[in-house]
Amino acid sequence: MQTTIIVATHKPYWVPDDPMYLPVQMGHAIHPAIGYIGDDTGKNISERNANFCELTGLYWAAHNIDSDYIGIVHYRRYFASRRKSRFAAKKSRVISHEELCSILATTNVVLPKERHYFIETNYTQYIHAHHKR
Repeated sequence: MQTTIIVATHKPYWVPDDPMYLPVQMGHAIHPAIGYIGDDTGKNISERNANFCELTGLYWAAHNIDSDYIGIVHYRRYFASRRKSRFAAKKSRVISHEELCSILATTNVVLPKERHYFIETNYTQYIHAHHKR
C-alpha cells in the first residue's frame, strides 16, 4: 500500500526518517524557496496560499501524488503512535508507516482525538485565534 503524508511547512524543520513523510513548502509560488518541494508544480493553487494556508498543499497532493492514501500533518504536529508510551521522547512517538497501515486496515480516515473546550465556546475560541469580523 502506497501512503504519502505531506508535511505542511513554511520553514526548515525536523522531518521523520520514514519515507511516507514528504515535506512540502506551502505557498511556494509566493514565498522564497526553503529547500523542500513546493506546492506550485503540476496542478496547483499555490498562489492562493495567503487565503487557503495548508489547503494549497493538500490540493497539490490530491492532484499530483499517486498514492493509495494521502494525508497531511503540520510540521510540528504529527500523529502519535499507540504503541509507544506518552512519556517517550516526542520524536520517537511519531506514527510509522507500518503502524498506520495496520490502522488503515480497519478504517478509511484517521483523525486526531476530539478536544473538549469547557472554558469557552467555539465562537470565543475562534475569535481568540482569528479576526472577529
